[in-house]
Amino acid sequence: MRRFHGSLKIIFLLAFLPAPLVAQPSKTTMFPGITTRQHMLVQEIMHDFFSKRYNRTDTVCREMRRLEAAGNLLPMSCMLGVATRAWRILNDEYATQEESEILRREVGLFRGEGLRILHQRHFADSTRPTRMFLEAGINGFNATLFIRAKPLTALSLGLRAYRTMDSVRTLVPQAKDVYLGLGLFQCALANEPGIIHFALRLFNGLYVSLDSGLVFLQTCADSAQYTRFTAKEYLIQFLSPFKAAEAERKQAVFKSLQAEFPGTAYYVFQEVDEAMAFHRKDAFSGNRFGWVPERIAGFDTSNYFLRRDVNLVRWQCTAIDSSEAEKLHPVPFRLRQDYSFYPVFLKAAQMRYMLDQAQKLSKGQNKKAAVLCRQQKERAISVLRKSEIDPMLREYFLWHIEDGLP
Repeated sequence: MRRFHGSLKIIFLLAFLPAPLVAQPSKTTMFPGITTRQHMLVQEIMHDFFSKRYNRTDTVCREMRRLEAAGNLLPMSCMLGVATRAWRILNDEYATQEESEILRREVGLFRGEGLRILHQRHFADSTRPTRMFLEAGINGFNATLFIRAKPLTALSLGLRAYRTMDSVRTLVPQAKDVYLGLGLFQCALANEPGIIHFALRLFNGLYVSLDSGLVFLQTCADSAQYTRFTAKEYLIQFLSPFKAAEAERKQAVFKSLQAEFPGTAYYVFQEVDEAMAFHRKDAFSGNRFGWVPERIAGFDTSNYFLRRDVNLVRWQCTAIDSSEAEKLHPVPFRLRQDYSFYPVFLKAAQMRYMLDQAQKLSKGQNKKAAVLCRQQKERAISVLRKSEIDPMLREYFLWHIEDGLP
């Protein structure tokens, strides 16, 4: 199976992004030099961020920056500033091209400030592991934004960040957040050609494997302070939809994310999207997703991104049951808009399911249906390639279409 994660450009993606803890988390931090107040603000920031309340995220991040400046604290807010903006850029979480350009400029500003503070201010020797963690995170996220233009430079930075995180793991073994970067690096490179593996072993003494990467990610998802939910997002991506045990693990992750963010449509969209691509019988027969239309009215629609995700769920429900169309009124996407391909993909998935179930068709009818299905799949790919969606996200959905709809 070809996975979109195999490309070198995914190596750094979200490698160090903090995420919220479960309800009523511990108020102590395992990173030396990070105060209890910083620790609590990180959780608040990232819970808002994964709820897609980006304005609120930025407000609390500014509060955290003022706290750090007043107390000469480590610049956790700067790493968050780089991480959250890189995430938004790479995942098409901006409404206009102008907003994308603003986010890119802000990445540079946060990176410059964070590195200046880490290099020029004096901090206690005991905080060295935390400073290593922050610097690797800042540089790793910055690398994601130019990996297409300078892939070898980005790979070099990724290796350096990997070794830094591995060192932090040794220095602070109880800090499981570093396992996210380690796991993503292993999983991404495990899907690269054998020559990459050979070069890593020969010049860096580094062995990579998908199984090792999944263990790292699972450890992070189970035990990390800040990166637990980010690790779950990437377990969804790297666990195989074709292996029963791994697909079952994915289902548990889907439900945990939905429980943590019940007002955010995106985490429901993820589960249904997985079924549309890889488990069409579950999606189109029975009543597995009969609960979804009832949830739509309770989703947050307070900004562009939340409304877009709700609209995607409306399209999914309409594909499953056409009688829902009149009630749900999914809004068509503009030509070349980021998700303009999605209704076409859903139609292709629906046709593929009908073809799979067509037991009584004659040989000629079956051949004609297969041609129509292939044409719809090719149209979905064409619309996706021409859309304005970010290239990294485009590759993810190409994987869904090409591997999911044979």
